[in-house]
Amino acid sequence: MAWQHRTALVGTLVLAACGGKAGEKAPATAGTPGGESAGGGMMQMPGMDSGKSMGRMHMNMRGMQMMPMMRAHMDSMMRMSPDQRRAMMAQHDAMMSRMMDQMGADMRNMNMTGDAQWNALNDSVKRDLADLPNLQGKAFTQRMQAHADRVTRLMAMHERMMK
Repeated sequence: MAWQHRTALVGTLVLAACGGKAGEKAPATAGTPGGESAGGGMMQMPGMDSGKSMGRMHMNMRGMQMMPMMRAHMDSMMRMSPDQRRAMMAQHDAMMSRMMDQMGADMRNMNMTGDAQWNALNDSVKRDLADLPNLQGKAFTQRMQAHADRVTRLMAMHERMMK
């Protein structure tokens, strides 16, 4: 019963952390609404950074914002019994899809494309998500461990790329 409460808590945290409306625009990064920068009353020159825009850029990186919650989710999943994991697969798939979509958006916002290593790892995680629901017993347990390792590497790679 306690795992059901943890599952509900994780789900609630996911919804709270991933809030926002599709198509919602980020605030402008070049000064205050009056067109002045926060430091000195001069207009922000294109290409210059008052320090605030980098903070806002990081705040708008929703893939990055999801990392702590996804690490907690993966840790929780790996502590569950195989039957509990299986019961969580639909929720896990939805969370992973959302995180991967947000990672892609982070990269597009920075005009980045994935290299061969990123694309291969991303494809492997997607293949895991497609295959895991059909596996049983030891095959499921082993594939889930490999999947968790791939997800951890994917998140670490994304964090390095966003720095």
